[in-house]
Amino acid sequence: MSPGRVIPVECRCGFELFLYFKAGRGRLIKCYLDEIRHDHAAVAGLPIDARPPCPGCGKRLGTVRLIHGRPALKINHGAIRETRI
Repeated sequence: MSPGRVIPVECRCGFELFLYFKAGRGRLIKCYLDEIRHDHAAVAGLPIDARPPCPGCGKRLGTVRLIHGRPALKINHGAIRETRI
């Protein structure tokens, strides 16, 4: 198993969006959709260029893009609480 840990990702309003397996150190900049665990915001099945809202407050969480050939949510840092490892 690779080093890393599962971290909760929350909106600034307090709604828990999903649990994410983060493998590296530093800020959470992008979330690969296949590394999302327990998705409470229905982000994992979205198409490319989708802009998912927070189910709690409606803020845009980011944009789904292809990054290194994998679909990922590029995070809008004004919408989520700061998460670092």
